Amino acid sequence: MDTRLLERQRLAHYQLATSKRVSTPADATRYINRFGFCWLFAPRDRKLELPSLFEAVKGKRDAHIEDWDADSDKVWTWKNDLPAARRVYYGKALAGKPVFVSLKMLPNVIAALGVEDAAQAYSHGALSYDAKRVYDCLKQLGAQPTQALKRSAGFIGKEGNARYHRALDELQTKLLVAAMGATNEGAAWPSQIFDLVEHWFENETRQAKTLDAQTARSALIERYLKTVLAAPPDALARLFQIPRVELKPLLDEMAQAKKLRVQDSWVVAHRKSAI
Repeated sequence: MDTRLLERQRLAHYQLATSKRVSTPADATRYINRFGFCWLFAPRDRKLELPSLFEAVKGKRDAHIEDWDADSDKVWTWKNDLPAARRVYYGKALAGKPVFVSLKMLPNVIAALGVEDAAQAYSHGALSYDAKRVYDCLKQLGAQPTQALKRSAGFIGKEGNARYHRALDELQTKLLVAAMGATNEGAAWPSQIFDLVEHWFENETRQAKTLDAQTARSALIERYLKTVLAAPPDALARLFQIPRVELKPLLDEMAQAKKLRVQDSWVVAHRKSAI
């Protein structure tokens, strides 16, 4: 695998140029829809490759926040406004990192990574007690801003705050809860508002119930490879929570169906040109 050539191809594919900078919420929605998934800010290690909305706003690769500026404000506002308008999903669905997901891909993400029945998951030990407390509050009270939700769920003090945020992260990775806007609760920064995914993204949740996990995983891998062009198998396993023993037969099946190919131990989007 020629990684330098792969990087050049990604730069062109992601359209990272100052002349093509994302500058409006409509631009941002189109960018996320084009790729299916998009980090808010690119991780510095790049082991889990995806385009980043902040890079698209800056028009360059490896754009990181050194000093807060107008572009930082822009994407920070969009992470609340876009899901509030039900244009995209935003949350910690992939590898526990903040990511945007297009509504077209969201049913596959829910079907592949989500927990359908929180009560059953809790009874089987697959959902923590703290996460269940937060989930039950949202189910009973509806959408809540973070400070109000924390109080409603009974998390008090420094230790309670840490437990609450761990529970929120758990609920997001299991596609049970998502951010869907922001409001002022008296703090310096607006507080995110959270709701159950099944409430805020009702249509996508209903579609997810028609998909089996294997079909959803296949769709996610195919879309991901079309986005990043090539990836090591470990990245696929981490992003989409696929056990290693289940990943290889799935990749073999997809290769036979010409949905991807394997090259130099990398998984590559199925196309004629070599990377």
